[in-house]
Amino acid sequence: MATIRDIAEACGVCTSVVSYVINNTRTVAPKTREKVLLAMREMNYQPSAVARGLSSKRMNSVGVVFSRIHSSPLSNPFFGPILDSIVSTDMDRQQSTTLFTWPTWEEITAHHAVFCDGRCDGIILLAPDPKSNVISVLQGRGARFIVVGHTVDVKDVASIDINNREAARVAVRHLTDLGHRRVAFVSGDIWAAGAGERLEGYRQALGEADIEYDDDLVCLASYNVGTVPAQIARLCAYPEGKRPTAIFFGNDEMAIAGIAELRKYGLEVPDDISVVGFDDITLAASSTPALTTVRQPLSAFGRSAVTTLLGFIDGTATDRKHIELAAELIVRGSTRPYR
Repeated sequence: MATIRDIAEACGVCTSVVSYVINNTRTVAPKTREKVLLAMREMNYQPSAVARGLSSKRMNSVGVVFSRIHSSPLSNPFFGPILDSIVSTDMDRQQSTTLFTWPTWEEITAHHAVFCDGRCDGIILLAPDPKSNVISVLQGRGARFIVVGHTVDVKDVASIDINNREAARVAVRHLTDLGHRRVAFVSGDIWAAGAGERLEGYRQALGEADIEYDDDLVCLASYNVGTVPAQIARLCAYPEGKRPTAIFFGNDEMAIAGIAELRKYGLEVPDDISVVGFDDITLAASSTPALTTVRQPLSAFGRSAVTTLLGFIDGTATDRKHIELAAELIVRGSTRPYR
């Protein structure tokens, strides 16, 4: 395999001239440039990406770090659109994308040296566990990174998320405005990014409607749909006067699974019970009935993350702060006024 020294010897120039041609860092006489390029083609020379990165101090690569606690993250209705948007935006900005994933954020933190070894110019942390110390570890290494899908209230740390508390408040307020007084909340993993804020928003909406908070109507489940049947069984076990007339789910997958479970107990949505989800995944609009939900701007998460991170890398952006994107309540057929 030809080296930069081989090219230089074949052209009768020093290796620095060949480097200038490869990296386009200095002006080289047109005839010399053509001679070097011709030699590279004839000798099938391929520049080393690592060497070019060391020379320019840029690898033109963005790393994305996320946990595989959820199966098949690339096809996951939450992670998938964000990852797709990151890859598309990187392509538009002539950046490559490298994915790093381990089963848990504890393992991710333990292996942080793998994605902090210089192969990537910056890192996107996708929905990190709030209990993890990965952020402080990356700060200690001086890494350039941004957090997506989790609000970080740490100085000099940039993050992108919606206002989960307000989004949940609006969703539950929709149900109380329809006359529902017994509104259940089937939450995702309460430790997960945003879940605690959604519980706060749920409680706030109840208070605004003068509805007393009932701990029995809160099911602290998991974002895994396999946990939904047990939670629906628990809620449907209550006598009719205590049974909820509406349910707010932590995400759309749980809500759609919940609707199917409710039918097993003879309850139709929305005639017998109203349901609201969260995320507005693709299946939400085509489910039966079409799901009322909170739309998260998932594609915008990815675009904003790449644009902001590249600004840090290029030095065109220095203000590291939280960026709040807008969520939107999408009202469809799964909710109706209480009867």
